[in-house]
Amino acid sequence: MVSHKIMDMTKEEVLEIALTAGKLLLCNGAETYRVEDTMLRICALRGMHTVSAFCTPSVILLSDESLRGFSRMYRVTNRTVDLTVLSEINDFSFNLKNTQQSYAEIMYFLNKKFNKPARPAYVDVLCSAVAGSCFAVVLGGGTNEFIAALFGSLLSMAFLKKLAAFRPSSFWATTMAGGIICAVTLGFHALVPATSMEETIAGAIMPYLPGMAFTNGLRDYIAGDLISGNSRVAEAVFLVGGLVIGIATVLGIFYH
Repeated sequence: MVSHKIMDMTKEEVLEIALTAGKLLLCNGAETYRVEDTMLRICALRGMHTVSAFCTPSVILLSDESLRGFSRMYRVTNRTVDLTVLSEINDFSFNLKNTQQSYAEIMYFLNKKFNKPARPAYVDVLCSAVAGSCFAVVLGGGTNEFIAALFGSLLSMAFLKKLAAFRPSSFWATTMAGGIICAVTLGFHALVPATSMEETIAGAIMPYLPGMAFTNGLRDYIAGDLISGNSRVAEAVFLVGGLVIGIATVLGIFYH
């Protein structure tokens, strides 16, 4: 049985709740079909079965198809990955039918999640350094490769965090990261010739590979969302291309 709190809300209020929940999901790495399903589930609790939802990796559209319908659109300009937020919003949408919270209380909860502070930059820098160095060892490297990949990942991520205020595109960010990693690797190879460039570069670029974007794109394909699937897979390909261009540019300059 659906809570009276939900039934007492206006359709516009329920649509606002649904759109905000969808924004949280999409901005934190959810697949587009999950975003659409969550928004429609929330609207159905109010008996709004004429609502349509359309989502791509950069746009959310939510509209009531009735004659006096109400439509909302949100443009996504920045995405990250936060599995904690995804889990919390997923639980919220399934438990909403039993809620005793008012519209204002629900929106306060959602906006609090939406406006929560980002992770400190040093956390991303240190985690990238550890991940890159460990991957270098997993891929066959030794102590030299571990140290070189550690510094390559650390310096490249620190540089990108410094540039974050200028909001460079993901393509150029990964291109610069690839160039920095390659330059650091070349420096270590010059100091310690026994350092393998292949394992070092392969390990250091691992934190930048768009594995989640590619996986979500395939899941969107499977769910029948061809536009979203194309967008995510194309994004993954371009990001990998940026890494390759950055590495190739530095190698070309060094060996010219």
